[in-house]
Amino acid sequence: MRIDEEGNMELTAEENQELMDRLEIAESDYNDPPVNIECTGMDSNAATFKATNTRTGKSFIMVFDLMDMDNPK
Repeated sequence: MRIDEEGNMELTAEENQELMDRLEIAESDYNDPPVNIECTGMDSNAATFKATNTRTGKSFIMVFDLMDMDNPK
């Protein structure tokens, strides 16, 4: 996952598919998924987000390591 210049979250294809699967989003809803993602915390090493299926209320927590901009991998 990365955040673009406008502050939008960009997921890899694998991360996006995991999101759809874990929230039980129907394939027919992939173009406009009923998903809300909010940042719930950040520290010096990671960012935590809560993803919620807005139709069912099902949610899960995603944790992403923060890149060291001085030493990107």
